[in-house]
Amino acid sequence: MLEESSKPQAPEEAVPAPGRETCYGCFKPVALCLCGRIPQVANRTRVTILQHPRERFHAIGTARIARLGLANAELLLPRAMEPRSLRISVPLARGSALLFPSDEAQELTELPPEAMPRGLVILDGTWSQARALLRENPALQALPRVRLSPTGPSRYRIRKEPRRHYVSTIEAIVQALRVIEPETPGLEGLLEAFDTMIDEQVVFRHRNPRRPLRKMARQAESPPGPLDSATDEL
Repeated sequence: MLEESSKPQAPEEAVPAPGRETCYGCFKPVALCLCGRIPQVANRTRVTILQHPRERFHAIGTARIARLGLANAELLLPRAMEPRSLRISVPLARGSALLFPSDEAQELTELPPEAMPRGLVILDGTWSQARALLRENPALQALPRVRLSPTGPSRYRIRKEPRRHYVSTIEAIVQALRVIEPETPGLEGLLEAFDTMIDEQVVFRHRNPRRPLRKMARQAESPPGPLDSATDEL
């Protein structure tokens, strides 16, 4: 267990960037708040995002767009029972599948309608972070796996992707939902909100050249299987 401190601890959410007001819905500066600009999508497939703790307050993380826009979604973070633990109890919908590329993963577009997953589990983080989440949660390892094969590059132009077909978390979720429930309206609006976030971040960076985005470590290697992705850093 973590040692108790004699000083009162601020709640986990209260981590504002120094010198600016922060929205605690989207964790962006108030001037760039996305909350009122993300459309509400009534998806029927349960989307469960398991996020690595290091991704939570990242300026251009996209899992928050899914959390704010999808009616049937949840964003979970490990609550460490011991230091550095990534274990978490994940409530899974019956018929859930893990969206993750591997040799045994089935191509989502090739599944018949009756075999489509009723719930999607997404790992949000870099390749190494996603692998760590998977390694430390046996319940996730036991899930059937599905994958996507994107036909074009990511719209995540502010980050240089290590491979052409790696996409962000919100892009992977939207692509998967388009396959599973193509009749659901509003999914494109989530990508429009994503584009807006990236456009505004580009402007912000140009106006503040001395405040570059945090440089993210990337993995040179990739797991076996097609060049698919379900995480922000892929």
